[in-house]
Amino acid sequence: MKRRFIILISLVLGLSLSAGSVQAALKAATVTKIAQQLKKQHFTGTVLIVRNGHTVLQRSYGYANFAKLQRNSAASTYQLASVQKVFTAVLFMQLVETGKVQLNTPLSQYYPQIKHSNQITLRQMLDMNSGLFTTTEPQKMLSDRQLIKFAVKYVQVKQIGQHNYEPVNYLLLTGIIEQITGQSYQHLVQKRLLQPLKLHHTGFVLDGFKQETHAALAYQTKITFLPYLFRVHTTRVAVKRKLGTGNMYSTASELFRLEQAIQQGRLLKPASIATLFNATDGSYRGGLCNYRHFLLVMVLKMVTSLI
Repeated sequence: MKRRFIILISLVLGLSLSAGSVQAALKAATVTKIAQQLKKQHFTGTVLIVRNGHTVLQRSYGYANFAKLQRNSAASTYQLASVQKVFTAVLFMQLVETGKVQLNTPLSQYYPQIKHSNQITLRQMLDMNSGLFTTTEPQKMLSDRQLIKFAVKYVQVKQIGQHNYEPVNYLLLTGIIEQITGQSYQHLVQKRLLQPLKLHHTGFVLDGFKQETHAALAYQTKITFLPYLFRVHTTRVAVKRKLGTGNMYSTASELFRLEQAIQQGRLLKPASIATLFNATDGSYRGGLCNYRHFLLVMVLKMVTSLI
């Protein structure tokens, strides 16, 4: 079944590039071509490209709410899906910086009941190389503690050390963060990330997404020439169980401001940034695929919206 996704792209060009090379990389003609290709592909959402702190391209396409004829705009809020893992990774590295946890600590120190947890490090979990996976999810509303307990009970392990993208890694890291701090994940995100950066249109879906004036809904394409005929819905249970892995929302500009704050060392020390995002070949590190010159490309597939 073909689906029409609401997609947000935030492309951040790192400060390590020289002005000349950046300008060569993003000439006006190139920006125009990008816009043309997005339109050709029936892109729906918001695109933000920033160069040396200046917006090169910011355009929105399609409808946020077709029933109200409300188009996507720079103010549109989108569910962040898996990019939320960056928030979780930053919180974790802040604890590493203060000596409250180490990257080479075995998972068994926190969840010894997980099979082979003594062979898995927290670093491997950050990089999705732990071998952890799960094939079942809770079907009712659970608290943070209950969600973690459920994951610990049903998580499985195979091929430790090989890359396998599994959200359960970050769910368990969230549990570890809560264990160490004695505070809820949501409180920590608000206190350590959103409030310092004044991100007023970034938050948790179950708390504020429906109240956002420019909240973007998701649609499913069953009939190509009627792209907004079918809404995509999900339940509160499905949103809640994405603890630490995919139950937040933001705008393109606020997501950029978070990534910019990371690059500028306002949330983590330079050494921590280098450690967390220590790849240049597109490998998964710290919630993102990392490329040369700290080029972060985030493509968020917004396939869910609350009933």
